[in-house]
Amino acid sequence: MRFLVRLIGSLLVSVRFLLRLIGSLVVTVAVVFAVGDIARSLADEATRLVSVTEALAMMDIRFDPSGFDGATTRMIVAEVGRWSVSIAAGIAGLVLVFAGRERKMRHRLVR
Repeated sequence: MRFLVRLIGSLLVSVRFLLRLIGSLVVTVAVVFAVGDIARSLADEATRLVSVTEALAMMDIRFDPSGFDGATTRMIVAEVGRWSVSIAAGIAGLVLVFAGRERKMRHRLVR
């Protein structure tokens, strides 16, 4: 029984570590795109944010809403494609980092 408890505990630690690692990498991507957005905005003297569709096109990945079944799914994919990469990746990364944090155990003092 102790072995099973230790195994489950170590798996939870590994999952938390992976969530924090992936979240940190996604936040790093957000920072890279934010720096690029700032540089582009300063050069053009106008605010310009890279959308998800443009970022995926830079990486030679097709993000075409017409390839999905269902009108609602196509509408959602088209909307997400218009979002700013730096903001969307930053929020997603912070959510993953927050999900991977350790839970604080509150110990009550019983007298």
